[in-house]
Amino acid sequence: MLKFAEFADRAMEQDFRQHMLEAEAKGLRRNLLALAIFYLMAASLDFVYFSLETVLTVMMPLRGVVYVLIIATMLVPVKAKYVGLRYGLVLLTMTYIWAITSAGALLIHRGGQVGLTVSFFVMIVVLMNYLFLPTRVIYMIPWGVAASGLYIGLFMPASGATASQMSTATVMQSLANIFGAFTAYQLSTLRRMEFQRLRALQAEQARLKEANTELLRREAIIANQRDELAHKVAELEEAQQQLGETRNSLTQAEKLASLGRLVAGVAHELNTPIGIALTAITHLEDVVTSLDKTVAAGKLTRSQLTEHQGTLRDSALLVHTNIGRAAELVQSFKRVAVDQASEERRDFLLGAYIDEVLQSLAPRLRGEPHRVLVECPTGIHMDSYPGALFQVLTNLIINALIHAFGPDRQGTMKITVRELPDDQVELRFQDDGKGVPAAHMDRLFEPFFTTNRARGGSGLGLHIVFNLVTQSLQGVISVSSAEGRGTCFTLTLPRHLPREEVVALERAAG
Repeated sequence: MLKFAEFADRAMEQDFRQHMLEAEAKGLRRNLLALAIFYLMAASLDFVYFSLETVLTVMMPLRGVVYVLIIATMLVPVKAKYVGLRYGLVLLTMTYIWAITSAGALLIHRGGQVGLTVSFFVMIVVLMNYLFLPTRVIYMIPWGVAASGLYIGLFMPASGATASQMSTATVMQSLANIFGAFTAYQLSTLRRMEFQRLRALQAEQARLKEANTELLRREAIIANQRDELAHKVAELEEAQQQLGETRNSLTQAEKLASLGRLVAGVAHELNTPIGIALTAITHLEDVVTSLDKTVAAGKLTRSQLTEHQGTLRDSALLVHTNIGRAAELVQSFKRVAVDQASEERRDFLLGAYIDEVLQSLAPRLRGEPHRVLVECPTGIHMDSYPGALFQVLTNLIINALIHAFGPDRQGTMKITVRELPDDQVELRFQDDGKGVPAAHMDRLFEPFFTTNRARGGSGLGLHIVFNLVTQSLQGVISVSSAEGRGTCFTLTLPRHLPREEVVALERAAG
């Protein structure tokens, strides 16, 4: 805020003066140089108005002082502590010039007209006063008014000027002061406004520089974070790839372990019929040997022949029955084992295949007090991957044996199948065990999550089930449970998987 062409804030005013110090000193030196040249023209008039003796002995020494003051002012160092001295010398120089000029009205004896003529030169001195230090109007205006007033009030009457001449001089001096003061005020105000804009611009530049520095700093931080994020993403992708490989390895290992258990169970199951058949054949050999000896001795009776025939008939029937049972087990094992070990799709009857799966698990289930019930309509054909379905049912049954029932609890597992519209089938596996806590429901299908690792839980069974149902069998699986009321897994599967080329086209289109 400006107050009479100066800043009301003294700190701002001091800052402005310090800022203008060098420029003001240079401008003052130019004006003083112009004054020195102009003053030569005024000195040349001395030869017109005064005698040569007066010019040489009086006027030239007096005017020489002006050049001494001009040179002294120009030599003042451009430093803040010498500002007052420079201002004082300027005022002293202007006052001295005014005094010599005004005195001319008394020294020149040319009548009253001289006072008016000298008034013109006084007016020029007043105007030069306003131009020398326009930034300090507070000094220039009082000096200019005082110089004009003293000349008109003292020197003009003493020179014999008429009232008309004094009125004319008054108008000239007033116009000079008004024009000079207005010009100096405008220059002072404009320079201070420019200084304000400069300081605002510098502050804005400083703010922009600071903001740019902060922006660069943040960009550097973001770049570092981006590099760290890219590095972490690369590490995550590598870890994900390793996790996928590990999961595949564990899944394959789980499949092979399941196949190994199947082989062990079938071997145990085959041991009984083959052992019975072997015993029957051994007994049959003994009977045939005894018959041969009796015939050779000629002691064979009808009753003995009838007895040996009955024994042979019973033994042959026993051998045939047990060998047939073993052959049936081998055939069932062959189908299930091939399905489990391979990823081939084929057409099969769902109900018959579930029976084959349960038959392959018979050795494992025989040692448990639990029952497995199956409700499946006959004639449901599936065109899918039986090996994946075998793995799903096996893992669901083993998972129920490990987690669903307590040590002394007899439970029931039930497999229910029903046909759905749109060529789909629903397979529900339900147990009446202790159920799943609500806190664990969202994590059932996570890999390696198990609550019963001590009894053989690997945490992979249900994860493998989820992957096989959603990927290989292209179905959907959901689970519902309540503590103390059992658990139910619901599988919705397509009866006929789409051809591989159709799936490829759908994935490309998606």
